[in-house]
Amino acid sequence: MNRFKGIALTFSLVFVAVWLAGCAGCNPPPVPSGMTPTSGPETGGTLVKITGEDFDIKNGVIVTFDGKSAQNINVPSETQVTCEAPAGTAGQEVTVKISNKGQPEDKREQKTVPQKFAYTDATPPEVTTTDPSGNETISEYEDSMQVMNSLSITFNEAVNAGTGSVFVTSGTSEISGKATGSGNTITFTADEYMTAGNVYSITVSSIEDTAGNALTTPYKFSFTIQAPDKVKFYKVRPGDTLPAIASRPEVYGDSDRKYQLRLVEANQDYYDFNPNRLFVGQQLIVPRGKAWGDEVAEE
Repeated sequence: MNRFKGIALTFSLVFVAVWLAGCAGCNPPPVPSGMTPTSGPETGGTLVKITGEDFDIKNGVIVTFDGKSAQNINVPSETQVTCEAPAGTAGQEVTVKISNKGQPEDKREQKTVPQKFAYTDATPPEVTTTDPSGNETISEYEDSMQVMNSLSITFNEAVNAGTGSVFVTSGTSEISGKATGSGNTITFTADEYMTAGNVYSITVSSIEDTAGNALTTPYKFSFTIQAPDKVKFYKVRPGDTLPAIASRPEVYGDSDRKYQLRLVEANQDYYDFNPNRLFVGQQLIVPRGKAWGDEVAEE
């Protein structure tokens, strides 16, 4: 009789051991049914809640986002898990999986959460290049009064030209204009031409990328349009008037009446000179020096 009892006990123990190994200690795999939120910044750290059944309160769970382990995992109940999403790549949707630690590692079942998690862009744009470049000196141009009327700023990603501002100044004067563009580049077009002999300073502020991330700090740069050499003779261009000629950087850089009169006096003896009827190609003498009231000797 005792022998049969011993055999029965041994059989029972073996059965229990096999049963425990087979069902992993009766710890079933998790059954995820939902997740909120389903998106978050690429930098990670989004607090995610996974709902479902049979989450392992005693031993905990493992949660992965495309193979990357989640952080700060908590199992407050068999029907809820909270965790922080790891960092990812903006624009990607990843698969989230969960498994119970109480199951033997070789038998652990990873269950897929029904929803995917989408990583959103959280990185602000950065300026990569400008045209003209910072501290550039422009010395070659055809017309000192119409050197250029636009400049461009290129970013490391697509931006919205309708956000932020592009502020352009020369000395204490603001240069009015409009910023437009698409893709990675914004173009500022001035209402009037930029002229030689001036330094232009640009401040780019609060420009946003397509995800709404704004430039973190203003980007500043400046460039110089080199003043031309002073001329002794000037050839009339289309649309020129005496005040316009006097104001040119290579002439006097000032439209004051005294400079206009100086041009008249120096050229009045020529038969074809009429200050009110200048013609294209006409060559004018540009007098300068102490004899004409300048403080410096003739150049």
